[in-house]
Amino acid sequence: MTEKTGIQKAVALFEDSPTKLAAAVGNGVLRQHIEHWLVSGRVSAERCPDVAAATGIALEDLNDKVNWSFARSVA
Repeated sequence: MTEKTGIQKAVALFEDSPTKLAAAVGNGVLRQHIEHWLVSGRVSAERCPDVAAATGIALEDLNDKVNWSFARSVA
């Protein structure tokens, strides 16, 4: 069995509803964004902090292509 991606875990926290997750994240995030991220398997780097704040899921789990330790050090 395959482990869920970070975005799949995030949606699961909101009754498997991309619409509810989008509403919780706010900041212009739409259901369509959530659905795109589900297909791609990761949240866009720009929106990861918003999704992490709304869900408590680590940035590294939401997007594994970004060097988050570096991003934190220059922020």
